[in-house]
Amino acid sequence: MPRFPPYFKLLIPVVNQVQIIFVYQVKNLYMTRLTLLTYLLGFGRRQYSDLQARRVPILFALWHGRMFLPIDVHRHTGIGTMASKSRDGEIITRWLENNGYLVTRGSTTRGGSTAFRRLLRQVRSGRNIALTVDGPQGPARVVQPGIVRLARLTKAFIVPVSFSSSHPWLLRSWDRFLVPKPFSQNFVAYGEPFVISKEMSDEAVLTKIRVALDDLTEEADRVAGIYDGRPEILK
Repeated sequence: MPRFPPYFKLLIPVVNQVQIIFVYQVKNLYMTRLTLLTYLLGFGRRQYSDLQARRVPILFALWHGRMFLPIDVHRHTGIGTMASKSRDGEIITRWLENNGYLVTRGSTTRGGSTAFRRLLRQVRSGRNIALTVDGPQGPARVVQPGIVRLARLTKAFIVPVSFSSSHPWLLRSWDRFLVPKPFSQNFVAYGEPFVISKEMSDEAVLTKIRVALDDLTEEADRVAGIYDGRPEILK
C-alpha cells in the first residue's frame, strides 16, 4: 500500500483544475487531435449517461497507483469498494468512508470469499463498484481475476478509469502511487465500457482490462504533458 505524505488530505482542496476525458478507439475517422478529443468527450459522456440512466451495473477498474483523483471525482455517490485488512488498509478505509464510499474489507482473490459475496450482493442490489484491479499489494499493473468473476456473475459493464497530473508526486511505493501537486492540471480519464461475452476466456478478459488501463493511463499522461516515451519511469 502507498505511504501517504502526512499532508495528503489537504491536497484535494487545492487541486482545483480537474478535467474529464474519454479515451475511446475511433476507427476510420480523420480529425485533428483537438476535434477528436471534443468528439470523444461528447460520445463518452453520452455512453456513460446512458449506462446510468439504464441503471446498468458498473465495475470501475483502476490501477492502484492511479486511484487518488477518481476517488475524489466520484465521492459521495454511493459507490462500493474494497480495502485490505492490513493497517494501511485501515488508513485507506477511513479515507474512502470519509468520501462517501461503502467499503468492504478483504480481497477478491486472497482468502476473501466473504468480502467477494458482499460485493456480489451490492452489485445485484444496484450499487456500482470500484476495484483497484492490481491491489491491494500487487504486483503493479497485473490484473487480478476477482473483477472477471464479479463481472460474469452480475453481467456488469467494466469501465476502465485512470488519471494523470501535470505536476505529480510519484511515491516510492510498490504501485508508484501518483499524488498531484497543488495547483497542477489534472485529468481523469475513462475508457470505453464493455461487457464480457460468453465466448471470451478469463485470460482474454484480463488482457483486455490490462491493455485498456495501460493505454488509458498513457493517454492521460500524454494529455498532462508528462509522458516522454519511456513508460517505465511512470510504472
